[in-house]
Amino acid sequence: MAKKKRKKKKTLKKRLIKYMAVGILTVLLLLALFIFAVYHNIFGRIPDEEKLMSIRHENATLVFSSDDKLIGKFFAENRTNVKWEELPEHLIHALISTEDARYFEHQGIDSRSLMRVLVKTIILGDKSSGGGSTLTQQLAKNLFGRKDYGALTMPVVKVKEAIVAYRLEKIYNKQDILLLYLNTVPFGENTYGIEAAANRYFNKNTEDLNVQESAVLVGILKANTYYNPRLHPANAKKRRNVVLHLMAEHDYLAQEKAEKLKNAPLHLNYSNYRLQGPAPYFLKHVKAEAHKILEEQAKESGKSYNIEKDGLKIITTLDYHLQKLTRQAVRKHLSAMQKRLDHEMKGRKAEFVDSYEGDTVKAREVYTWDGIRVQEMSYSDSLWHYKKMLHAGVVVVDPKNGNILTWIGGNNFRYLPYDMVLAKRPAASAFKPVLYATALELEYQPCDYLDNDIPEFEDYPDWQPENYDGKSGGEVAMWYALANSMNLPTIDLYRRTGYKNLDYMCRRLGFSNTLPKGPAAALGTMEVSLIELANAYSAFANRGAINKRSFIKEIRNADDEIIYQKQDNEPEQVMSEKSAQTLTAILLKATAEGTGKALYSKYNVDSEFAGKTGTSQNYSDARYVCYNNELVMAVWVGASDPRVHFSGGYYGSGSRLALPVAGIMLNQAERNNNITGYFTPPAIPADTSGMFDCEPTRDKTIGRKLWQKMADLISGDEEKALSVDSTRILNDSNRMLQNENESGTKVGRFLRKVFGDDSEEE
Repeated sequence: MAKKKRKKKKTLKKRLIKYMAVGILTVLLLLALFIFAVYHNIFGRIPDEEKLMSIRHENATLVFSSDDKLIGKFFAENRTNVKWEELPEHLIHALISTEDARYFEHQGIDSRSLMRVLVKTIILGDKSSGGGSTLTQQLAKNLFGRKDYGALTMPVVKVKEAIVAYRLEKIYNKQDILLLYLNTVPFGENTYGIEAAANRYFNKNTEDLNVQESAVLVGILKANTYYNPRLHPANAKKRRNVVLHLMAEHDYLAQEKAEKLKNAPLHLNYSNYRLQGPAPYFLKHVKAEAHKILEEQAKESGKSYNIEKDGLKIITTLDYHLQKLTRQAVRKHLSAMQKRLDHEMKGRKAEFVDSYEGDTVKAREVYTWDGIRVQEMSYSDSLWHYKKMLHAGVVVVDPKNGNILTWIGGNNFRYLPYDMVLAKRPAASAFKPVLYATALELEYQPCDYLDNDIPEFEDYPDWQPENYDGKSGGEVAMWYALANSMNLPTIDLYRRTGYKNLDYMCRRLGFSNTLPKGPAAALGTMEVSLIELANAYSAFANRGAINKRSFIKEIRNADDEIIYQKQDNEPEQVMSEKSAQTLTAILLKATAEGTGKALYSKYNVDSEFAGKTGTSQNYSDARYVCYNNELVMAVWVGASDPRVHFSGGYYGSGSRLALPVAGIMLNQAERNNNITGYFTPPAIPADTSGMFDCEPTRDKTIGRKLWQKMADLISGDEEKALSVDSTRILNDSNRMLQNENESGTKVGRFLRKVFGDDSEEE
C-alpha cells in the first residue's frame, strides 16, 4: 500500500514537473514570439542602424551679443550639444556611479540589473530597488520617447529600448554613447542636455562645473521635479550627497573629500534666458527679425531653418557691456527715486486700486528693486505695488548704421513684460528739436529772434502756456530758446513754420502718430515711442540721414557656416546736412549751458554730447535724449499709470528723473576698458563763428512789432501755415533791423525817429 502511494506521488511529481516545463516553455515561446513581433515592427517601427547612424537631435539657437557674450536662446527644447573634451571627468564618474555602475562591462543590456528588477521589484514588490535600464537604454528612451500600447506599454517599450540599445552599442563606442546621453537627457524645466542644465542652474559651461555641481545635475536625473535644486533645494542636496556617496563607493572620489563636499551649500546661480537674461526685451525683437530673415533666405535658396530646433548661432548688434552698465544705471537711479515716489504716494492706494472682497493677505512673489521677494500682502496690495513702481525704457542706437546697441524695455521681463521702449507717451520738450529742425530747413538761423510774450489764440481761449520759470516778455534768440527749453518762443516759432511744415518733418523722421493740430503740438503733446524718438535724433546725429534699425549682424547654421550677414544699406536723407549740424551745435549748448548741463556738472561725463530733456504735463513722463557721432541714447522714466507721478519738477523733470540714467551709464562707460569707440564728438559745421554771435535776449522793438503785423497779415490766419516767402520777409526784416540799429545808418536813424528809441538794447 505504501509502495503504491509512493509510486502515485512520484507520478504526480513527474506530471507537475512536466506541466511546469511545458508552462515555462510556453512562456518562453510566447516571450520569444512577443520579442519577434516587436523586433519585426508589429508594434511600430524600430529605428534601424542607418537611422541610428544619422542621429541629429534638436538644438537650441544661441544668441550672442556683438562682443560674443551669450545673451539668450530660442528653443522648443532647451538643448545645446557639447563635445567630449568639454566633459569634466568627475561628471562622467558621477553619472556612471549613480546610473549604471557596470556601464563599461555590458553591451547595452545589463542582465544582472534585469534579474534584480525581476526578483526584487516584480516578484517581491520592492520599488526602491532601482531600475534595470542601462545608460544606453535610457539614451534610446531619450532619443525616441515612449508610446502608449495600453496594457502592453511597459513590455513593448522595454523590449524596443533593449533592441535599440543593442544596435547603438554595435554602431557607437562607449564614449560616443555617453556623449549622446549627456546631450539629450532631460533636466526639467524644458531643459535638455548637460550644457543647457549647467547654464540653467549654475550659469556656467559644462567644462567649468565642479564636483558637487556635477553631482547635483546627475541627481536631478532620478526625478526632474522632485530633485530640482531651485524648487526643492533640500531634496536636491540630499540627492547630491547620495551621488557623492556612490562616487566614493566606486572609488571615483576619496571618502574624506566626499564627506567634506556633502556639507557644502548648493550655491545655485539660476539663469532662465527666456525670462532673466541680460536683454530679454531685446530678444523678442531679435527673434522677430530672425524669422523674417530666414523666411527671405528660404525663398532665395530653398533651404529652410527652424529657429527653435536647428542650433543656429545669431550674432546680434547688442553691446553686452553697454547693456550691462545701462541696467546697472537704471537700477541704481530708479531704486533711489522709488523711495521718494513711495513717500509722495503714501496713503493714496484707494485712488488707484479697487478693494476686493475676501482679499486675503498671503505670501506672494513680487519683483522689487532689491530683487525677487516673497512678501506677505493682499492681491490689491500687489496691484498697488506695481502701479506705483517707476519704470525705465532705454535704447541706444548707432546712428551711422541703425544698429541697436542697448535695449532696456522694463524692470523685469518675467513680471513686467510690456516693452516701455515701444510705449507711446507724450514726447514733451524732447520733441522741440523736431520743430527747430523744421525751422532750420526753412532757412531760419540760430540768431533769429522769437517772441517771448504769452500768446493769445482765439480757438484756444483757456490755454495759457508759460515758460518753466514763469517769466515772459521781450525776444529770445532761437538758439537760446531751444538750449533752455523755453515754451513761449517755441510756440512763436510754431506759428511761423506752421502745422503743415512741422507735420511733414514728423513724417520724414518716422513718427507713426499724426501730429495733433493746435499750438500745443509745439510743446510735444504728440505721443511717440522711445525708439521713434531715438530714430529721429539719429538723423540729427548722422548729418540728416536715417538708417533702418537692425538687431542682427550675422546668422550661422549648426555647421558654423554663415547663412546671413547684414549689409549696410543706403540711409534715407530726411533733412539737409547743414540743418542737422546746426541743430546739433545748438543741442551741444543745451548740454553745456542749458537743461542738460548736469550731464557734465553732476555726472562728470567727459565726452561731448548734444541732448535735450523732456517733461510732460504733470510730470508723468520724463525723457532725455543725447547723442554724439557714435551713439544716440534715449531714456524714458515714469509709472505705467500716467496718474502716478511726482508732484513737482524737482524730482519729476527730465533732467532729474531721466538724465541721471544716461549720466551714470556714460560716466561708467568712459572708464570701462571693454568699451571703446563710442565717444567721438558730434558733427557740427566746420565754421561756427557768428552762429551764436548775438545776445540771448532783447527787448521787443516797435519795428519788430510792425514786421510781425505784416507777417500776420500775410498769413491771414494764425493757425494756417505761413508760406516760405512770408517767413523770409519776417526773417529778412529782423536781420535788417538788427543790422541797421548796430550800424547807425540812415534807415536805422529814421526808424528810431518814427518809432522811438526803444529799439536800442545796449
